[in-house]
Amino acid sequence: MGCIGSKKQKDPIQPTSQKKNEEPGTPNGARNTNTSAELNTTAPKNKIFETAIEIPIDNVYDLGDERGRGGFSIVYEATHRKEGNKVAIKVIEKSMLQDDIKLLKREIDIMKKVSHNNILKLFEIYESETRVCIVMELVDGSELFDRIVDKGYYSEKNAINIVKQILSAVAYLHQRGIAHRDLKPENLLCTGEGTTEMVKIADFGLSKIFSEEALMTSCGTPGYVAPEVLMSEHYDKSVDLWGVGIITYILLAGYPPFYAENDTALFEKIMNVEYDFDDDCWDEVSDQAKDFIRKLLVKDPEERYTAEQALKHAWLDSDPGDKELPIRNRMEDYNTKRKEEKKPRADNPDETVDALNAARKKFGN
Repeated sequence: MGCIGSKKQKDPIQPTSQKKNEEPGTPNGARNTNTSAELNTTAPKNKIFETAIEIPIDNVYDLGDERGRGGFSIVYEATHRKEGNKVAIKVIEKSMLQDDIKLLKREIDIMKKVSHNNILKLFEIYESETRVCIVMELVDGSELFDRIVDKGYYSEKNAINIVKQILSAVAYLHQRGIAHRDLKPENLLCTGEGTTEMVKIADFGLSKIFSEEALMTSCGTPGYVAPEVLMSEHYDKSVDLWGVGIITYILLAGYPPFYAENDTALFEKIMNVEYDFDDDCWDEVSDQAKDFIRKLLVKDPEERYTAEQALKHAWLDSDPGDKELPIRNRMEDYNTKRKEEKKPRADNPDETVDALNAARKKFGN
């Protein structure tokens, strides 16, 4: 469910078959779930979220199967006891949060402000003394790139449908002064088939309301971050359009535009905007698609397309046909590699920081 990280969860929640007799009624906005667990047993003394519901969440929902886990959370499928609707519940141990409380508050604050078909919906929050439980829309699908590999057949027309949806959500966020700042495959969930295929943007942990303060924090994922983020310069919502350019390139080729054996070489390629369309797979891709990417992978954010400009690009209104793109094997290989790269580096965990400092020294003014 878009949760990132690999820290081991302490005291994981174990769903049980026990059910409580108390039925407090349906909380406003609640939807879904399945199986029961002891989640909220005592009201919090030091509440993180003032508007959080304090009644035990297992009075309202039955927890089902685990759907994913991140650095300090586990996501479960769940069923609303009264309505029978299904939801996803992200269960967060407060003891695991430490310095991440600020990020969690920011993610919740932003999700409460938005409502768009291509953005994961937040329904409500429950809080106990030890846990925060976030009730969200359940996406009955998988990460976007996993979906492409699983379905086997994929065309440029499919790519247009996906990119349109991502851009629609990004434009919506930008109109409300929100920069996502971490658009990448793990944060794009996909459900449905064919013309009903729908993409949902998830994980707003690194998002920020850019009207409130200058964005200068270096954040994001190596390989997807814009040059101005690497350099820790002032930046704005345009970083998201760089991310859309990266994602579009991968959707059409099955591999990323910037790739290297180490972070130092990777960051140099990003700073030099060193990518091409030389591989044979690009012979099957339209010139309009390549032009669309060129308008987004631009070093100067002032010259980079905005979300509104990108939505008006001719490629998104074109009909390149349903010819299959030869990307499945490449996409499968890329998926495997990126998931391996998410694991902690035992040999040199500081490599990314060292590479980042080297890039700033080399390319800084």
